[in-house]
Amino acid sequence: MEEYMSTKRFRAFGVITVAALAVTGLVVPSANAATASRTVTIMSSAKSAETDKLSPIIVAWAKSKGIDVKVVNKDFVAARDEFIKSVPTGKGADLLIGPHDWTGPLVGAGVVVPVTLGSLGNQFSAATKSGFTFGGKLYGVPIYTENIALVWNKRDSVDPSGKSLVDLITSKDGLAITRDLTNGDPYHYSSIASSFGLPFYVRDKSGWTQKLGYGGDGSSAYANFLVSYGKKIIRPTDGWDAKACAIQKGAYAISGPWMYNHVQDTISGCSAKPLKKSEVGIANIPSAGGKTVHQFSGAYGYWQSVKVASQPNSIAVGKVLRFIAGSEFQSAMYAAQGSIPANAGALSQVSDAGLKAFGQAGTNAYPMPSFVFQDAMWLKVGAAESAIIEGKYTGDPGDFLRKAIAAAQSVIDSGK
Repeated sequence: MEEYMSTKRFRAFGVITVAALAVTGLVVPSANAATASRTVTIMSSAKSAETDKLSPIIVAWAKSKGIDVKVVNKDFVAARDEFIKSVPTGKGADLLIGPHDWTGPLVGAGVVVPVTLGSLGNQFSAATKSGFTFGGKLYGVPIYTENIALVWNKRDSVDPSGKSLVDLITSKDGLAITRDLTNGDPYHYSSIASSFGLPFYVRDKSGWTQKLGYGGDGSSAYANFLVSYGKKIIRPTDGWDAKACAIQKGAYAISGPWMYNHVQDTISGCSAKPLKKSEVGIANIPSAGGKTVHQFSGAYGYWQSVKVASQPNSIAVGKVLRFIAGSEFQSAMYAAQGSIPANAGALSQVSDAGLKAFGQAGTNAYPMPSFVFQDAMWLKVGAAESAIIEGKYTGDPGDFLRKAIAAAQSVIDSGK
């Protein structure tokens, strides 16, 4: 993968390190450590302080260490975009939290710096760290992992064992996949496409290549599936609440651990009752095309702003990142929001049967790609799928999909 960040840019930051900052590899500030700032700013991708379960854990710990953590909440992608926009001005946040596939765009924008896990490195799997690796360098501190699976209602629905995806789509309560009507939901639909032998990108022994896979053999069968069944899939477009309510009413859904927790909540405006933990079923995603399902797996983590090394608060930032990488924080995170810890020590303490079932259902999952151009590919592939589902295409649906993928591939190739 092409290295988008200048090595010279980091050489100035990597001259001297201290043991206390092993997790970040930060330069010792030239200013007197006693006068160094004790304030650390985090850009959180949780929409609001009320939905942010992780920042309070960090704030409380930091306060006990004499560090003042300030949190700015932005709704998901808006957090990343604000971080990219503000860091070059010198006014951006010190840390950003988000999914690992942001790594490519963040590195490409020149706003994050590599980190070193030091003695904590052996607490994270190679697969988890690979999601935050770009150009052979680790850029993020992993905190939790996740993959999608089939989520179902044991209280009101029939066990999906032995049933095909079409069986679930045409069942009494149907199958739900949240998506935008214009841009689609290629993240979730990729699990369906994979069962037709279509990986999002072609894979080789080293992982993802930069060749889109939806134009290959199976593209006509997948496109025809979307024509026949796309409109029959429940497509709530107003967020997680609508999808959780559908599951509470009896629908099956393709979703992740976040939905496992959410269906146990009381949903405003939903006539169905919350599910008890024992009533939430987690299973493998059934195949639609007859081949093995390879859904996406992912990880969340924190990145450090490139500006931190030259700031007087660099030691405080390093201490916060080391806490985030450790089992104390990640165990507290699991208790707060049920996320599966990336840290092996914290992971060993997880006993929840549902979360373990997600792991079992994700045995064949592929790590989500994190190319610099990935955002554009989500939009282009999703828009093509959505057009087929909505009947807004011309000619043969398979040909339409292949032409859309070829056009998207030209965008990738033009940037090489």
